[in-house]
Amino acid sequence: MKNKCLVLAIVLAGILSLSVLVPVVSAADKVTIELWVLNDQDKMYEPLIRDFVAENPNIEIKISTRTTDGHKEGLKVAASSNTLPNLWFNWGGSLGSFYPENGLTLDLTEYAEKGNWDEKYLEAGIELTKFDGQISGVPIKLASLGLFYRKDIFNDLGLQVPTTFAELEDVMETLKANGITPISLGGRFGWMTMRFTEAILEHFAGPELKDRLISLEESWDNPAVVQTYAKLKEWVDKEYFPPGFIVEDPSEVKIPLYRGTAAMVLEGPWFDTTMLNDEFDNSIVGFFPFPTDHTPMRVSSFVEMLQIRKDAPPEELEAAVQFALFATSKEMVEKYPEYYHWIVPVIGVEPPSELPNVPDMIAAMNGGTYVITDQALDQEMVSKFFEAQDNVVLGVFTPEEAAKFLENAAEMYR
Repeated sequence: MKNKCLVLAIVLAGILSLSVLVPVVSAADKVTIELWVLNDQDKMYEPLIRDFVAENPNIEIKISTRTTDGHKEGLKVAASSNTLPNLWFNWGGSLGSFYPENGLTLDLTEYAEKGNWDEKYLEAGIELTKFDGQISGVPIKLASLGLFYRKDIFNDLGLQVPTTFAELEDVMETLKANGITPISLGGRFGWMTMRFTEAILEHFAGPELKDRLISLEESWDNPAVVQTYAKLKEWVDKEYFPPGFIVEDPSEVKIPLYRGTAAMVLEGPWFDTTMLNDEFDNSIVGFFPFPTDHTPMRVSSFVEMLQIRKDAPPEELEAAVQFALFATSKEMVEKYPEYYHWIVPVIGVEPPSELPNVPDMIAAMNGGTYVITDQALDQEMVSKFFEAQDNVVLGVFTPEEAAKFLENAAEMYR
């Protein structure tokens, strides 16, 4: 994933009753299941496996780790050769939907109904795992994005937290007029610029049209898309972003915020911990969702989950579900908070005081969520989305040309 910063778990739902959700594997049977995760996740899963096996000595879990790209490629190869593991880490959106789309993952809808998951997981955590109505994985971590801002700068200039798109523009204009860069942004690789493009598109298109655009059910050669790129270019020309940001590394955007030369960044729940790890006083930084002028107001979000192989032998399937639920239980999250990143969509644990903005981020999701664009679009279209926005920023494309460019790409993909 893009952000490497680890964030302590923030959880909101009660402890899972595994005996209700899935039959316990008989102690008389020895069951071995394979688990594939990323190579920076082994520290999290090793103690979970140790504790699980201590309670279930008849179950052995073999963990295998890979790099992010190696994991994605390995899963696709395994899917094509019918050698998928019993259980694997995955993201939501187009990255995770390939597996339920091709009938490879267990539909967990029945488990959710019997186990009352709606009382134990955040609604957003469940919804973001869904593909075509089925719950395609057990949610582990959840992220929503929004604007972190320097409260002291806002106070000094008499600025209020904006609640409308127009108010956000007024705030940025005031900041710029007072010699402060409104938003620190690193455009290298495209995905950080994408956060603004998708939010502006949500404003101009509205939720229904935006969702149809993302699903390629609507032409991208659309007035709302043209307005989006025109507004993005306007903000660039007004220097609401730093000059030359298009080549800046996203990892550096925190520096101007720390120095007070920039007032805002668009980040996720990991940013509280980033500031904590950098020994920056995060109590002077607040959070608000990007105002889109739609009610309810959705926020860009994504989920990480554990998916389960559908055609595994029954005893292996049951053991895999049992471990996935164990790994996302309140008991384990509370025991090993340092190993859970971002927001864990499980109810029952109060957010730690050293992460002051995460509760506001959780609250922002109450208005609804949409899948972050680089996971919502097919990966071929993601590269075209980046190309279009970057060319608008650089003045290579007009907004109209960018809209036509994306529609041509969408038509070829269709």
